[in-house]
Amino acid sequence: MANMVKKVLIVDDFPLDAELTKRVLESCKDAPEVVIVSDGEEALHELGKTHDFDAILLDLALPKVDGFEVLKEISAKPYLSHVPVVVLSSTRNEADRIRTLMMGAKDFVEKALDYSAFKEDLTRKLARHGLCCTRLHDRA
Repeated sequence: MANMVKKVLIVDDFPLDAELTKRVLESCKDAPEVVIVSDGEEALHELGKTHDFDAILLDLALPKVDGFEVLKEISAKPYLSHVPVVVLSSTRNEADRIRTLMMGAKDFVEKALDYSAFKEDLTRKLARHGLCCTRLHDRA
């Protein structure tokens, strides 16, 4: 059976964070197709029209519709119930972390100031869910 290219939705309103997240995914051995949207409304629109995402990487602090509301909507849609959501956030608030996990997120990654720490944490969490990051092209 041929390997199918996986598809990941990145939802982040800060272009640099979205680009760094995309770079982590591109460093994976089997790099997925990446779609980036910049607010919660766009995310819900994309998820409503396209049902082929293998993972959603979701920021919490989003314009229009925040990440908590997006997560709530994802959890309410049976056709998205199998798609793991990994929350990416700069919040250090433990209550937010617990709330997202209780709402159905599979993991939570803090946006670290240090790119290598962020890359290592995100790679490990994606691999935990069988996504693209079991081996990296490089260790940089």
